[in-house]
Order: sequence, then structure tokens, then C-alpha cells
Amino acid sequence: MNKVLIISYYWPPAGGPGVQRVLKFVKYLPEFGWQPFVLTVADGDYPAWDPSLTVDIQPDLPVYKTRALEPFRFYRKVAGLKINEEIPTFVLNPHYQEKTSNRITRWIRANFFIPDARLGWIPPARRLGMKLVHQHKIDLIWASSPPHSVQLIARYLAQRTGLKWIADLRDPWTEAFWQRELPATYPARKLNAYLERKVLNSAAAITTVSEGLRQIFQRKSHRLCRVITNGYDTADYASLPPRVTNPRFTIVYAGNLGKDQSLQPLVKAIRDIPSHFYPKLALHIFGNLHQQIQSEIKAFPPEIDLRIEPYQMHAQIIKSMYQADLLLLVIPNTPDNQGIVTGKLFEYLATGNYILGIGPTDGDAAVILHNTAAGEVFDYEADLRPALLQEFEKWEQGISDRRISPGVSAYSRRYLTGQLAELFNTVV
Repeated sequence: MNKVLIISYYWPPAGGPGVQRVLKFVKYLPEFGWQPFVLTVADGDYPAWDPSLTVDIQPDLPVYKTRALEPFRFYRKVAGLKINEEIPTFVLNPHYQEKTSNRITRWIRANFFIPDARLGWIPPARRLGMKLVHQHKIDLIWASSPPHSVQLIARYLAQRTGLKWIADLRDPWTEAFWQRELPATYPARKLNAYLERKVLNSAAAITTVSEGLRQIFQRKSHRLCRVITNGYDTADYASLPPRVTNPRFTIVYAGNLGKDQSLQPLVKAIRDIPSHFYPKLALHIFGNLHQQIQSEIKAFPPEIDLRIEPYQMHAQIIKSMYQADLLLLVIPNTPDNQGIVTGKLFEYLATGNYILGIGPTDGDAAVILHNTAAGEVFDYEADLRPALLQEFEKWEQGISDRRISPGVSAYSRRYLTGQLAELFNTVV
């Protein structure tokens, strides 16, 4: 087999969509003639933990780990957090009544940790990466970010060894919506943009998760830029228990909610329907909520069954999504958000449940829902009542039209891994 060095900060027991993307590619690459060797961090500081994901790691998979200098220990001390307390991904977003210590640490992050706070992993990862390339006679390097520091590791290894490498960017770099709110100085922003250009123009090819992101990166690079979306693994759904009728019409949202993912459209829709519906409604949210969203949910009628639970193990959240009557998708209301396609969308698709999206109606997520007939995306100011009541009435009448269209199979992890392997073959 050809050999590929996979560089990723996120790896089990880390949780979240980023680690699942890398993990599933690694799981299926050997079927397409590529032997992966994984370079990751030891004892990483993750915003979410999910040991259940280790079930997809083959016992003979070569995984190499090296420690990193993590600044989040300092952040916890300044912010008054416990030493082992998880830090949500939206910690960089400001919010009202914010502590002075938070503002200070955010300023330090914006101006001294470029491109991100994981740069302390770069030196040890470079050293170990060089050993792995020579020891295993690696043919290609593929690095998945964020954190974008991993791209600097891959670029260094490629330059020193003459190997080609592919940069996989799951999120924007300088255009990331949270970047706009960082108190970064002009020199810091210039340096970040410089590093982005260097990465994009030195990689042999670029992979990303949506057409909108492909266009962003293609404008900055003359390299081949290919869309390989996130997806779902059919194996994760193989042993699910049969569906049962929920005692209430159950809406499920899986994932974190940042301050730009307002639930106000849903709050308004529910408050505007007749109140006798309230005791028959349930909203279950699995993830961390920004302080601003925590304030919004207080406006939901008290009669509905509102449950807010922290991040769930992947196997458990799959069951919750599968058992739902309606799945909620919220795209951040930020500039240039057409290319935002959350990883959960594809696992939503695999359930066959109706997906109600809030976001740009001309975005990539809206196109996917339209092409798969799995739901619809509504504008942030749209009235959600008709769609909500339509699905509620189906539940009340015991009508089940859950179905998975043939187009959904294009987002299976095995199929997507085949696309990635084809790109590997082209580059090598």
C-alpha cells in the first residue's frame, strides 16, 4: 500500500465533528490502497471528550503522539476555572457582562498565538513527524485543521523531505466568523493572513468541506481545491433500536450553540402557535450554549419539555437524533456564511427525519437539503410556524414519512473516503 501521514490535533478520546472526519477517513483508507499513519497530540486540551469513538480505531493502526505546550492551563487560572474544566469552542466570542480577565486573555490569544493557541505543538510534532517520514517511508502527507497550526507542521515536513502534502481545511482561516471579533492588532492580522497564503500556495492540493469554502480558498491559491464533505457512517446506524412513538413531538438539536446561532426564530414560532400545543412539545438540546443563547431559551413557554444537556457520546447522540420527530439546524448568522455546513447535517440526513434549518437560503446547507428532499432552510426572519405545524400534525396523526433519498448515499463516509483516495493517487 501507499503510505500517508495523517496529521490532526483532534483524535479520540477527543469528541466533535473534526475528530470524526479524520477518524472515518483513517478507518476506510486501507480499503482504497492507502495505509494511514496518524500523528496527533498526547493529552490534548479538548473542548469535548468522547472515548466511545475509539471503537473505530483498528488495533494495528499506527498512531504516534507527542506532547504539546498548552496555554489553556494559564487561561483557566486567569479565568477562575477548574484545572480540568472543559473550555467550550466559543470561548473567543465576547459576551455582555464579561470579566476583565476574559477580555485580557482574549487579547493575548489574538495577538500572540498566531495562527492559534495550538502552536505549542509545532516543534515536537515536527521532530516526531520527521522520524515517521523516514522510518515508514511515507509517500504523502495530509493535514486536517483547525487548528491551522497543523498546516504549518505539514508544510515544514514537506519542505524538509520533498514530499507532497494536502491541506484539509474544515473551517475558514482568516474569514472565520469568530476572527472578526478578536481584538487583534493590524500586525497580528497581517501575520495570520501571510501564514494562510503560505500554506495554501505551498500545498499540492487543498480539500475542504463545502463549495462556499472551496471558493474562498481557491481565490487565494492556484492549487487544486476539492470539496470532500463531511458525512455519516452507515455502521453507526446499523444496531439502532426500533423507533418508538414519542410522548411529545420532539425537536432535537445536536451540537453547541454560539452567540450567532440565535434560537429567536424558533422561540417566536412556538410562542405564536396556540398554547394548547405547548404540553405536547419537547425541545432537547445536546451541547454547550453561549451565555446569550442561555438568555434566549428562557423565553420558551414553560409548558414545553425543554431539556439542555451537555455534549453526549457519539453513539448516544445518534440514538437521540434517530428517535427525534424533527431535527433543528442553525447556521451562524454571520457574513460569508453560505459555505458553513455543519458536520451534524450529514448525520441528520442518515436518520430520514425532517430537518428544519435556520440560515442562508442560498447557502450550501440549503442546497444539500433541497437535493436530498430532507428538509428546508428558512431565513433568519422567516416564519417557521407552517413547517413546524405541518410536522407536528403528522406526528399527532401517527403519519410517518421518514425516508432517506438515494442522494444521501453520496455522503457516506466510505464513499467520501474513496474520493479522498482518488485525490491522493492524483497528487502522488
